[in-house]
Amino acid sequence: MLAEVAVGVVVLVISTVLSGTLPGRAAAEAAAEGPATAGGLPAASVTTIPFDAGIPGGTGKVQITLDPGRVGANGVQAVVYGPDGGLSAVPELRLALTLPAQDIGPLDARIRDTGGYWTATGLTVPLAGTWTMKVTVRVSDLDQVTVSAPVRITG
Repeated sequence: MLAEVAVGVVVLVISTVLSGTLPGRAAAEAAAEGPATAGGLPAASVTTIPFDAGIPGGTGKVQITLDPGRVGANGVQAVVYGPDGGLSAVPELRLALTLPAQDIGPLDARIRDTGGYWTATGLTVPLAGTWTMKVTVRVSDLDQVTVSAPVRITG
């Protein structure tokens, strides 16, 4: 009886290990596609851009995620953090991408506010390269600031 329990435990351990690993062909395809997360999915591009509108309470940073951060259709998520590091609600946020080396853009992301969290789907990036991400943050009815940062789009 003790031997049967030991064999059962070994079978459970082996099946647990095997169910958590990718099959050989899937692992090879994921490695060929480049950098990936633990689940074999492409890593998203996350860019954090500080801003200062020149007024009290008008500083912070915008964190923008392009998912998957590759050529083709990308989802965009943006969150604005205030001077204290906490989430901040702003009246307006705009995002555009340009590729100066190829004279492409600006591509407007058309992000929309979904309750303090800004999002867009279907931003199509046509070429790989180092793009310029331009973000305009409106912190009040009269005050806004536009900041830029490079973002790498892979093929």
